Amino acid sequence: MSALLCGIPQFLARRRSKPQENTTYLEGVPVNSEKKTVVSAKVDPFDSASSSASTIAIPPTTTAKPAEKAPETKSQRALTVASKGQYALVDDFPAPELQHEKEVVIRNYAVGLNPIDWKSVDYNFCLPAFPWVTGREMAGVVEKVGSEVKGCKVGDRVWTSTYYRDARAGCFQELVTVPAHTVSHIPSNISFEEAACLGVAALTAGMTLWKWLDVPLPSAPAATSEEYLLVWGGSAVTGQFAIQMAKLGGLNVIAVCSERTKSMTEELGAKVVTRDGKSNEEIIEELRSIAGENITRVIDLVGNSTAVAALKTVSKTKPVHFAPLAMMKDQVVEGHITVHTVEMKRFVLDEESDKWSQELNTLIESGKLRLPKIEVMNGGLEAVEAGLERIKKGDMGGVKVVVSLA
Repeated sequence: MSALLCGIPQFLARRRSKPQENTTYLEGVPVNSEKKTVVSAKVDPFDSASSSASTIAIPPTTTAKPAEKAPETKSQRALTVASKGQYALVDDFPAPELQHEKEVVIRNYAVGLNPIDWKSVDYNFCLPAFPWVTGREMAGVVEKVGSEVKGCKVGDRVWTSTYYRDARAGCFQELVTVPAHTVSHIPSNISFEEAACLGVAALTAGMTLWKWLDVPLPSAPAATSEEYLLVWGGSAVTGQFAIQMAKLGGLNVIAVCSERTKSMTEELGAKVVTRDGKSNEEIIEELRSIAGENITRVIDLVGNSTAVAALKTVSKTKPVHFAPLAMMKDQVVEGHITVHTVEMKRFVLDEESDKWSQELNTLIESGKLRLPKIEVMNGGLEAVEAGLERIKKGDMGGVKVVVSLA
C-alpha cells in the first residue's frame, strides 16, 4: 500500500484505531383524509425524483481554484462496469480530478458492499454510461482538497456516502472525489473498515428516522412514549442501526426477523416476532398483540408483500409515518398514514445534510451506537466481485461485508 500513498505521510495514511470486537477478517408523500393510492419506494433510494431549495449540482461544472494537494496521480486502478452485467478491473482508469473548489479527493482504504451494488449491474439501472464505476460508501485518507474546503485537510481519516451519477464518486476505485459536505471524520474509536459501513446502512437508518419518520434525535429524546417503531427486517444492517437509534430517541421498537438472528436483534433493544414458518397474517397478529394501537412508525426492509403486511399493523387512531425502504407497488392507504419515499441522494445534493453524519459520529464516538458484525475481505478491488456474490446469495444474516484496499 505504501506505493499508493502519493506523498501522504505514512503515519497519517496508515493510522488505524483498534477495531471493535465484532470485526472479523477473512481472505415522503403525505396522504389526505380520503383513501388514496400512492406509489412508494423505488428500487434505488439514491435515485428518486424530487427538488430542494438548497442543492448542489452533480457533477459540478465550475473550474477548480488552486487546491491543497498531494502529487498528481494521472491514472489508477478501478473495478469498472464495462457493459451490462460485466465488470472489468483496469489499471489505467483516469484518476478523478477536482471540478469544484468545494470537492475532496480521498485515497480509498476500505469500501462497504451493498445489495444495490450488484442489483444495478445485473439489472442495468443507475448506470449512466459505460464504462462506469459503482460503489456507494467508503473510508480512507484525504489526498486533495479544493480551495474553499473547510473542516478537513490532506491526511485526515474520513468516510463518505456517494451518489451514482458521478463516476468520480464511485467507490470501487482507488481515488474517490466527492463534495466536501459529504465527508466526515472517522471517529477515533473505529477503524477504516468499520467506518466503511456507515455511508449506506447507518446513514439511511438515521436520515429515515430523523428526517422522514419524525423520530426524536438521541440528543433530545422523548421523555416517555408508548409509541413503537416497527422494523420489518430487523436483523438487516440498516435495521440494526434503526433499532438502536429509535431506542436512543425514546421510542419502543418491535422487529420482525428470523429465529437465527432473534438474540442479536433483542440485544439491540427490540421486542422480536420471528417469521420462521409463519404467514404474514400470523406475524401481523403477533405484532398487534404486543404493541396494540401504538405502532406509529414503520420501516420495511424486505419487499412489497411485507410492506403491505406492515400497513396492517399500524395504529388506527394515531398519525402514522411509513417508509418502505425496499420496494412497494401501488397501495391504498388510510388518510392518517403518511408514506415517505426515502431519498438518500438528498445527503449528497443538500449541503446542510452533513448534520446527519455529524449526529452519527457523535453516537459512535460516545459508544452509544453498536456497529454490526463486519467481515473484512482482503485483496483490494480484486475481492469486490466475490464479496458481492456472497451478498447476492443472501446468507449474510446481518453481517456487513467490507473490502480492505489497504
